Amino acid sequence: MTRKIVTACGLACSMAPLIATKITERLKAEGITDVQVVAAKVPELSSVARDALCVVTTIKVHEDLGVPIIDGSEFIMGGDGQETLDQVMAVVKAN
Repeated sequence: MTRKIVTACGLACSMAPLIATKITERLKAEGITDVQVVAAKVPELSSVARDALCVVTTIKVHEDLGVPIIDGSEFIMGGDGQETLDQVMAVVKAN
C-alpha cells in the first residue's frame, strides 16, 4: 500500500511542489519507495490530507486535519530544509 505526504502553500504553485521534490529526493536517498508526495492548495487540505502520514506547509493551518502538520517555512526563510526533512522522515519511519 502506498503511503502519502501532502505539501501545501498558499496557492500550491511554487513552494509546495519544491518541498514535494525535496521530500521525494530524501525518501529516495533513504531507499523509501512506498510514499507518494502530493502538492495541494490549502483549501484542499481537508480532503487531500485525510489519509496522509503528515502535511508539510509553509503557512499556518488552523484546521485539525487529524495528521501531524509540519512547519515547512524553513524552505522559504533561506534554510536548507534539513530540519523539516528530518521531521518528515521521523513520521515516515514511525508509520
